[in-house]
This record gives sequence, C-alpha cells and structure tokens, in this order.
Amino acid sequence: MTNRLIVGIAALLLTSCGMMSAPNVNEPTPIPTFTPAVSTAQDPTGNQLPALGGKQSGDLLVWLFSDPNPPSRGNNTLEVFIAYADGQPVSDAEVSFDIDMTNMSHGKNVTVVELLGDGRYSGEVFFLMPGPWRVIVGIERAGETSAVRFEFMVNW
Repeated sequence: MTNRLIVGIAALLLTSCGMMSAPNVNEPTPIPTFTPAVSTAQDPTGNQLPALGGKQSGDLLVWLFSDPNPPSRGNNTLEVFIAYADGQPVSDAEVSFDIDMTNMSHGKNVTVVELLGDGRYSGEVFFLMPGPWRVIVGIERAGETSAVRFEFMVNW
C-alpha cells in the first residue's frame, strides 16, 4: 500500500467521521504526500501497519505513528505528521509528546521531538507497562498552541 493511499484513506476516514469537511467537487483539496519513517513498519506477515490515529485540531491535521506498531512496553519511536487543512506540511512548529496511562498516572512525562522535515516530527518514548495510554501532541507555532490527544493500547 503506498503512502499516498494511506493518507487518502486517513482523510476519507476523517471525512466520514465528520472530523474533516468533505472537499468541494469543483475545488479538490490536495491530499498530502509524505513518507513517515515509522509508517512502513510491517507485522510478521509483511502487512503495513496503520497510523495510531489522525485528528483535526483547528486548521491542522495530525497523524500519529508508532514503531513498533502496535506500541509495546519499553522504548518506542513515535512520529507525527502535521499538515494544514489544505495539505501543506507544517515544518515550523515546536512539537512535544506528553505520555501517560489513562487509568493511572505515572507523573508528567514530556518528550521534545525533532523535526525530520516536510511536516514530520519524531521522538523516543518509554511506555512503562502495558495497558491504556494516551499521547498528547503539543504543537506550538506562530504564537498559537494546539494539543491533540491520541489514546491506544500498549502491548507486552
């Protein structure tokens, strides 16, 4: 499955869930093309693994990926792709990951992430134990702050 197809599917899912307005037929919204470093992770059968989720926050579209995927106890690489609603990558933001379990707090755990380019940001995180976790992607740009929350299960 190509990265363009994965992004297209993500945009379609956001549209069908009412999280993103459907594009005007006369003025199609360009679909962003990118190659997240961790989106190409494969399961043991060779299938590509999907994003942990995609959400819209104001004028931003945000997708979160994990390597390994699904995330597992221990060290993981999280990558986020951030684009404006028109599909243009956001490459001038300061981004952080705030991770914690949803059923018990392990205290504040914020990781500053690095810009990989073309709207892609990456950082290393450590999941202390399996169970329900959340990552809040903090995005600061041009005096504006956004926080996008993703929840998922971490495996052994």
